[in-house]
Amino acid sequence: MTEREIIPPPLSALKPAQYRKFLSAARNAIAKFPQYLTSGEDEGDLELAHLVPDVPATLLAVYTGINDAVCNKCLVSPFLARHGHHNIYAFDPVLWQGGDSAPAGTVDARRAIHDFQPPNTSWPESWTYVMIADDAPTPADIWNTAGYIDTISAKFEDFTMLSDPDETPLCAFVDRAVFAHPVNLSRPYLDAARDRGQRMAAEFAVPAGLEGETDGLEPVVLRQGEKLYIARTDFKAAEHCWSNMHPSVTRPAVVNENSAVPLDLFMRKPPANPKYAVALTPVTGSADMTTDCFLRGARVSRVPILQGKIKG
Repeated sequence: MTEREIIPPPLSALKPAQYRKFLSAARNAIAKFPQYLTSGEDEGDLELAHLVPDVPATLLAVYTGINDAVCNKCLVSPFLARHGHHNIYAFDPVLWQGGDSAPAGTVDARRAIHDFQPPNTSWPESWTYVMIADDAPTPADIWNTAGYIDTISAKFEDFTMLSDPDETPLCAFVDRAVFAHPVNLSRPYLDAARDRGQRMAAEFAVPAGLEGETDGLEPVVLRQGEKLYIARTDFKAAEHCWSNMHPSVTRPAVVNENSAVPLDLFMRKPPANPKYAVALTPVTGSADMTTDCFLRGARVSRVPILQGKIKG
């Protein structure tokens, strides 16, 4: 396999050799699970990112098995930076110019999401893209606002803890509204996972420079094989992050992520306004550059250092 060139992003204090060491450790951890790397695949098939380059612990390795209407990914990160997946609503820029000119209860996505990009080239850059910014508006309110064109739905995620937490503890920190979702209500083991989170949260480090990243979120410590659905019943973004930074960690934790657009939201969504949207190509893949909003905003480097086999 040809070694891929690693160019550290601006502000990173890490050297290429340190990135390679992390990628190798991630590969070794992922290789323990047969649903990922197969014959002929190796760390060259992993995506490498550094979400907050001035914070070494925000390294992220991703193996993507499929990335379309449904996504399947494997994630390894000492500290997954806090973020939420927002539905994005496109509006006629004649009625809403963006910036301070946005529907009530929304914010211009270009202001909130660093390096925001429409999901593909059929979605004009000139349109105004917004996301819900407070508790008042519902998706239906946005759909009934003058100038509405179409919705770019954010995917909901279902996390599964694959590693043995006795060897590599991981604590997820999540919007507590996710526990009211029917999927999580059907998982009785989450009561114990939340209790463990309350008892153990203080044992998990938050990296220097990211103080406050977990504030207001509920800690959850899953056992091996347990799942947590990152979704709210009102379809608004559920902020989340995690820490795998614990004194007893012996190898990186491996987390599986299955994600898809919530079907009930998609079915409720009105048809795209044909006056504006006649040539739109439907959104596929994760649409991360369109829907992911990080707490640290402009500090986040959203472009991978190395691309994986399948774009993640």
